[in-house]
Parts: sequence; structure tokens; C-alpha cells
Amino acid sequence: MNTASSLLRLFATGALCALGFSIPQAFSEEAFVYFSHKQWSLVCDNTLTCRAEGYSPENELYSAAVLLMRHAGADTVVDNQVMLTDLLDNEDALPHRGTPQLMIDGRSLGALQRVEGQDQRWRMNATQFSAFLIALRRDNHITFQDKLGRYPLSGAGSSAVLLKMDDVQGRIDTRSAIFKQGAKDESGIKAPLAAPVISKARAVEAELRVMNAQEVAFYKPRLMKSLTETENNNCTEDRLDDPELPWQIARLNDRQSLVSASCWMAAYNWGEIFWVVDNEMTSPPQRVTDSGSEYNNGEIDAVHRARGLGDCLVIKRWVWNGESFIHSYAANTGRCRLIRSGGTWDIPDFVTTVVPQ
Repeated sequence: MNTASSLLRLFATGALCALGFSIPQAFSEEAFVYFSHKQWSLVCDNTLTCRAEGYSPENELYSAAVLLMRHAGADTVVDNQVMLTDLLDNEDALPHRGTPQLMIDGRSLGALQRVEGQDQRWRMNATQFSAFLIALRRDNHITFQDKLGRYPLSGAGSSAVLLKMDDVQGRIDTRSAIFKQGAKDESGIKAPLAAPVISKARAVEAELRVMNAQEVAFYKPRLMKSLTETENNNCTEDRLDDPELPWQIARLNDRQSLVSASCWMAAYNWGEIFWVVDNEMTSPPQRVTDSGSEYNNGEIDAVHRARGLGDCLVIKRWVWNGESFIHSYAANTGRCRLIRSGGTWDIPDFVTTVVPQ
């Protein structure tokens, strides 16, 4: 496989995920629903929790993002959050921007409420949120306003996305539907699905260390040979053999260790390959990922930018269960819209419940 083309495929998938477009089957086998239309997107994770996100029209300097989240099941409410861009040229003015207001057709519906424990995240109260949903359905002009300016929110695509959100959770024509309400009660609404449970084991060594010469001589040739025997090899020899990028190891238990090596480098992302190895190498190594970012205390994370500006990320995580690393989490941080460095929201498509052994 051509290394450059394989990297493009890898991060095209992540970018599509972050942007809300359809995802190739290889990536979406654990996801439930992705749906996107115009300026709105929807992700429903494997528990049937749904998150809809809406944005300003493209290329707006003063841009806003809204997130609507609802758990599956009867008697669940819709939580809302609002974020306004802080990626503006006048950074000195940001601390003095004040509390934003919700504006519909130029009329103020009052100040938003700060989300507790979250810097510069806001929430509409019940009255404001009700008016907000009506304005979306009627295609009214919605903006948020602070001392710096006005931040328009696009309603384009919201009808399709919110209808899809109701459909996924079985709420269409019920009294609790967000978009298409009716007279039905909630008896037919889908119940939440249970998240898989992972029993997390304690790793003997919480951090990787650089291999000594004896360990390199023992493990590296065997692991390099395993790479030549697989069709899915994204690693490049110049990374694997670079003396400035030493191979690392951490003991997991008295029989197994975690080995990592620098695998590839792209324009604005890089990946480490991680294996679980039998300390005597009498059994084949278990490859966890070739796109890892770091290991810490029994967890491997892979965090990658969907574009070079770093305002949208794709995240995956694996947890050590005493025998192998189990995929425990997958998410993106919303569309690439210059709202926040490091991404706007936390939008998982796959979640688990991790409990210590």
C-alpha cells in the first residue's frame, strides 16, 4: 500500500466524521447514526444519545455554534449549549465581551446563562429555548449578541436534522418530539441502549520508557517482521529506524508489555504504533493501533486534527483489561468552524462504561 494514499484515506475518514458526512463502514461499525444537512449535523451514539449541532453561515467572522443533546427514553429533556467564537483578531477584548443575549428578528429575549464549570459556554433558559425552536421552524433570524458583535446562527438544515433526531429516538408525532410533535404518548419511544462495560486492569507501569539496547535487539526485529506480514501497514521505515525516535516499552503485568514506536508523520498529524507483546515473544503480538498519540496509566489515546488549524479533532481511546486493549471511546469535536482551538464540542459516536478491577 502506498503510504501517502493510506494516510489520506485515514484522515479523510476522520475529517468526514468531524464534518458530519457519511462514514465508511470500516470506521462506523460501532457508530449508530451520522446525518448532516447544510449547516446542521447529527450524531447519535451507541446508547441512542443524540447530539445535534448547528452553526453560523460559512465564512462568518463572528460565528456561533449550538449543541442540542438528548438521551434516549421517555421523560428526557433536551439540553442546549451555545458557544461563540473566541478565535478573533481582537483577543484583548475577549475577557470584556460580556454575557451574550439571544436575539430573534432583532428583538432581545434576554441574557443567556453560563454553563456551570465551563468557560464561555452558555445555555438558553426554558422560555428562550422554546422561542428558539419556534424560530428555527419559522425560519426567523436568530443571532447571539455580546459587546463585541452579533453572531448569526443558520437554520439551514435544522428541520431535516431535528426530524432525524426525533426519528432515531422514536419520538415523531409524540408530545415530546423536538420538531414534529403530535398527540401520541411516550410509550413507543425507544429506550436507551446499554453501553458496553470494560473492566479496567491496573498496569504495572503507568508510563512508557525508552528501551535499552538489549530490549531493542530482542523486540524490534520480531515486531518489524510482523509488520511485513500484514496488509495494513501505514508505518514508514524512516520513522521506525530514526535514532531520534527511540522505541519505548511499559510493563503491563508479569507476562505482557506494551511496545510503541513512531510510525508515520503527515502534514499536521503523526501516529505511534502500539503492540501488546508476550514478554518472551512466544505468541504473535497484538497490534492495538498505528495511529496512537500517547499512553498513560492503562489507556491509549489517538487524537488527530481534521485540518491543520486544529479547530476540529477526531479522538479514539483504548483501555487495558488485563489481557488486551479494548476500544472504549470514539468522538469528534464538531465541524471545523473556527470556534475554539482544540474543537468546539465533545460529540461521541461510541461510548463505554469503564470500571476498575
